[in-house]
Amino acid sequence: MYTNYYNMTFKQLITCIAFAFGYHQTTVAQCTVQAIAQDTIVPCNGSTTLSVNGSGTSVLAFGENFNNGVPVGWDFSQIVTIANNTCGVPSLDGSDFMWMGNTSVAPRVMTTVSLDVSSGGNVCFEMRYAIQSQASPCEGPDLANEGVYLQYSTDNGFTWVTMNYWSPNGGYDSYMTAWNQYCETIPLAAQTAATKFRWTQLAVSGAGFDHWGLDNITISATIPNYTITWLHDNYTYPTGVYTGDNPTPVSPTGTTSYIVMMSDSTNICYDTITLFISYPQIDNILENDPTCGSNNGSLVASSSGGAGGYTYSLDGGLTFQPSATFTGLNANNYTVILVDQNNCSDTLQAALSGVDSVDVSNMIVTTTTCGLDNGIIDLTITGGTPPYQYSLNNGSTFSANEIFNNLVPGAYQIYIEDDNGCFDTTSATIYPSTNPLLGQTTSTLEFCSLQDGSITTSATSGVGPYVFVLHQGASLVATSPNGTFPNLQSGSYWVTVIDQIGCADSTQITVDSIPAPISPMTDTILCNLTLQVFGVVSYTGSNWSANANEINFSDPASPNPLITADTAGIYLINLQDTVCSYNQTFSLTFVADPFTAVIDTTLCIGETATIAAVQQPQNVSYLWSTGATEPTIQVTTPGNYIISTTNMCGTLIDTASVEFYFCDIELPNVFTPNNDGNNDYFQMLFYGGLSTFECIIINRWGNTIREFADPAFQWDGTDKNGNPMEEGVYFYVARTVTNAGDEIEKHGLVHLVRE
Repeated sequence: MYTNYYNMTFKQLITCIAFAFGYHQTTVAQCTVQAIAQDTIVPCNGSTTLSVNGSGTSVLAFGENFNNGVPVGWDFSQIVTIANNTCGVPSLDGSDFMWMGNTSVAPRVMTTVSLDVSSGGNVCFEMRYAIQSQASPCEGPDLANEGVYLQYSTDNGFTWVTMNYWSPNGGYDSYMTAWNQYCETIPLAAQTAATKFRWTQLAVSGAGFDHWGLDNITISATIPNYTITWLHDNYTYPTGVYTGDNPTPVSPTGTTSYIVMMSDSTNICYDTITLFISYPQIDNILENDPTCGSNNGSLVASSSGGAGGYTYSLDGGLTFQPSATFTGLNANNYTVILVDQNNCSDTLQAALSGVDSVDVSNMIVTTTTCGLDNGIIDLTITGGTPPYQYSLNNGSTFSANEIFNNLVPGAYQIYIEDDNGCFDTTSATIYPSTNPLLGQTTSTLEFCSLQDGSITTSATSGVGPYVFVLHQGASLVATSPNGTFPNLQSGSYWVTVIDQIGCADSTQITVDSIPAPISPMTDTILCNLTLQVFGVVSYTGSNWSANANEINFSDPASPNPLITADTAGIYLINLQDTVCSYNQTFSLTFVADPFTAVIDTTLCIGETATIAAVQQPQNVSYLWSTGATEPTIQVTTPGNYIISTTNMCGTLIDTASVEFYFCDIELPNVFTPNNDGNNDYFQMLFYGGLSTFECIIINRWGNTIREFADPAFQWDGTDKNGNPMEEGVYFYVARTVTNAGDEIEKHGLVHLVRE
C-alpha cells in the first residue's frame, strides 16, 4: 500500500525528512506516543485493555532534488534532462527536476544505489506525466502499459518487485499531468540492509513519445532505539516495538487516568488516557395501572449503562428475570431492582393505582304480552366509574339508557361498560305470551256491484270470547261475534280478532268482484251488411237478439258476435246480461257504403296495442296512415292511427287514438329519517299514469299511523301529530287506478332506521 500526502506542502514535508544527496542538512523529529483503550467507558466491575502507538526519530536514507545538475550515484539507462521548466510547467518548488525520455527508447530506468532500510520507512517523490499529443519532448504517455513503475530489489537488481504503478489513464488525466507528491510505505520484504529502488517505464511508443519527470526524491528509515512503558504497572514493550497491547487488563473502580511514556537516550514523550465507569441505571418505568378491579397492571423498565445482561427483580431480590416487564400486578407500591452481568445494581420506585369493577346490582325483567314484542329489561349498576354504557347486541353498539324496551321473546346477553372501559355482563330471558290467532280467512265474490261479497274467519288461542272487527283502510266496516261479514263490496280489508284482554291479531284479505258488463254499443249506421261487435265485456254471460229475422248473430251468447243483415235497413238490436241487471237496445242501420270501426285504446307503457278495422265482404282495400294495407296493425307508440277503407260504396276514413301511460308504482323497504339528506323519507321510487292514489302506514299492532292521497307524498317517520316513531318495521298498503283504468295494489314492509 502507499500513503498519499497530497495535502501537505513541500515545506511541511522537508521538516520530516533528512536529505543525503542533493541536500546537506539533517532534520531529527521527536518521538510521539498515543495511549489507546479498547473502551474508554468501562462497565462497573469490568475491565478493558490498554494499547499504544508510537513513532521515534527518523533519518534520511536517500535524497535527491536534482538541483546540482546531473546526479551521481544513480544507474540511468538513458539520457535524462535536468531543467527547471520543461514544457512550460515548473516544479512545485521552482527548482530543477529530472525529465525522462527525450530521444530515449524503453525501458527507461532510474535506479538508486543499495540502501539500508532494514528499519522500514517511506519512499516519497514528486512526479508528472507530459500531456498527450504534444510535441517531443512534451508528448505524454496514454496507453495502459506506458505508465511508470516504482519497484525494489533485494538481490542487487537481479529481480524486481513492484510497489505501485501509475497508469496514464488515456493521457489526459489532469491529475497525472500536474506535479504531485506520492509516498509509498517500504514493504516488510523490502526492509533489508542492501535494497535498491527504481523508477521504470517498460513500454513507449517511440523515443520521441511518452515523457515524464521526477523531483525531490526522499527515502527515509526509522531507527528502533525507543522504549515504551505504561507507568501504572511498569510494563515495557521490547525495543523497536511501537505498537501493541498491554497484556494486563485494567479494572478501574472510578474515573482513572493512565500514562504511557516513550523514550530513548535523548528524547522522551508522554500520553494520558482517562477511563470512566458506566453503572447500570433504570432510566424509566412505564406504569400501566390495573383496571376494573383485576390484577392486570404491569411495569415496564427501560435501562442503560453497566455491562448489559440485565436481570430484574420485583420481590426484593428473591427472584430475578431477564425481562424488563412485570405483568399481573394489582394496585400497590413496587421497587424494581436491576442487576447487570457484572453484579452491579440499581433500584427505582413505582406505584400502581387501581380502578373499581362494574357490577349489576339489580335487574327487572318484564315478559311480553299479547304475543307482542314488548318485553322490558331494567338494570341497576354499582361500582366502576359513571357514566355507564349499555349494549344488548354483543357489544356492537352501546346506549346510555339502562332500560331496554320492546324486546322480542328470547335469551339476551347484556354488556355494561363504565367510563374507564371496564365491563360487566349478565343474561336475561324474555318469555313469549299467548296471543289470539286468526284461523283460515276466506272471501266470496261480489257480483255486478251488488255488495253481495262476504268474508269468513275464525280464531284460536288468546282469551275468549272474541270480537272480530273489519276495516277498510282507516274506516270501520263492521264488527262480528262469530267472524262472518256479509254484504261486502269488492276491495281490500283488514280482519282483526280481539280477545278479552285486548290482545289482537290481524290479516288482510281481498274481496274480488265480478263487475257489470261493459258495452260501447250505440246506434250505428253501416255502409255494409256486416257488423263485428267490439269492446263488449261480459263477466257472467250475454244474450243477443233483434227485432227482425233478417238479422243474424254468429254466436248470440258471445259478447262480441258478428252481426249480419240479409238486407239493408234499420234494425233494433238488444244486448242482455244473463246474471246482472243489464239490458241495452240500439239501432243498426245497414247501408251499402263501406264501413269500418277502430277503437281508441289506452295502454300501459311497454305494451303493444292491436288496432283492427272491421273486415266486411264488400271492403275492397285498407290503407293505414302508417302505410300498412292490412285490416289489423300493432303499435307501440302513442298517437292517432288513420284507416281508409274503400269499397264500391265509397271510401271511409276513421281514426284510432292510442294513449300510453306509465302504469306502476314502486316503494322502498327501508329509510333513515336522520336529516342527513340521504334516504330521509319513505316515498315513491317511481310512479306515473295514475288517476287516483292512496297509501296507508300501519304499525305492527294494526294501527294506522299515516295516510296519504298524493303519490308525491313523503313520510318522515312521524305520526299524524308530528311525533317521531320508533325504529322498527311498519306495514304499508298502496292502491291506485291508472289512467288506463287498471287497479294496482301493493303492500309490504318498510324498515324505519334511525342511524
